[in-house]
Amino acid sequence: MHLAVVTPQPTPYRDPFWNAVAAVPGVELDVFYCVAGTADRPWQRDWQCRFHAEVLPRRWLPGLDGCYWNPQVAERLAAKPYDAVLLGGYNHLTMLRAMVACRRRGVPYLLMCESFLGLVRPRWRRVVKGPLVRWVVRRAAGLLPTGQLAREYLLSYGGPGDRVCLVPNSPDLEGLRRQALELEPQRQELRHERRWGDEPVVLFVGRLIWKKGVDVLIEAVGRLDRPVRLVIAGDGPERPKLERLARRLSRGWVEFVGFRQPAELPRWYAAADVFCLPSLTEPWGVVVMEALASGLPVVVTDRVGCYPDVLNSPRVGQAVPAGDAAALACAIKEYVERRPSRAEVHQAWQPVVDRMRHERVAAELVELVRQVCGERGARSRERRARSGEVRVFGE
Repeated sequence: MHLAVVTPQPTPYRDPFWNAVAAVPGVELDVFYCVAGTADRPWQRDWQCRFHAEVLPRRWLPGLDGCYWNPQVAERLAAKPYDAVLLGGYNHLTMLRAMVACRRRGVPYLLMCESFLGLVRPRWRRVVKGPLVRWVVRRAAGLLPTGQLAREYLLSYGGPGDRVCLVPNSPDLEGLRRQALELEPQRQELRHERRWGDEPVVLFVGRLIWKKGVDVLIEAVGRLDRPVRLVIAGDGPERPKLERLARRLSRGWVEFVGFRQPAELPRWYAAADVFCLPSLTEPWGVVVMEALASGLPVVVTDRVGCYPDVLNSPRVGQAVPAGDAAALACAIKEYVERRPSRAEVHQAWQPVVDRMRHERVAAELVELVRQVCGERGARSRERRARSGEVRVFGE
């Protein structure tokens, strides 16, 4: 079975998953990227790709810098007899062109999606995109949402509910856990390197943009009745404003440590006590899974798309209403005071790790694609048979 993937860019969590798909017996995989990278995700691409990977030539569109247009995508998809194409979304011209090419050639496409109904969007955007999303989703041969919320979103637009495979944006959870266990004996040394004392440490990792809700997190830490160090790993246009807010509101310590490469993050997770992602709108939240795999309890908001899928127990974390600094402070205080052990978090979260292992999800995805291709082949044979019957009858 020959599969193609069209996806925005290489990532340190998707590409290892594509490795797992390529390792399924009988699967040949080609992955086409719209761009090699973007300024807001300056990852050092130090991971291996065990599949054919290609960055498509890109054409810049005036006034639409955030919209990918790779005019050769149809040509690439026509170059080989692909059994199915997996598309990483629908909100770029390249993806729409790929869908049209698939339909013209009779190749089924399966739609990846991480959007959900609770995401903050301008009303005009919902009105304009609604008919397009419905057209795209209803014509998909299968759905590949990241989690439960994305599944509900796709079904609300008429997607085929009997052809769904959850494909979470999951990092290498088992690898992160192994690293966490190796780093556990170095925890005090890591804290000493950063000149942290015995005070609890709350860690945030992400871009410093309005939708991450870091201002709410700073306010929440300022409400706590005990000193807590808030460490903010990330950069972005909101940083100067957030630094001013931190100086004005926080009773504890707020430390801005800048952007950190994925390979560095396990050491930060190992030294912290609680992880927090206070986003006002967040389609998924890979860093939440990284923190949990590292044995950190997490506090997130109900606008972080992964929370129904990864918060399987109060022992590993909880979700609070987005934008509510008081609720965020209360949840952080609970874990700061209790400080659950890494072993406790690992044990409670193990069922999620088992369910989201790349190898397991890859096998389920390939099985769905085979089901889709089998049904399509059966319908094609049926049409040919009916066509033959009509010709015989006419003679």
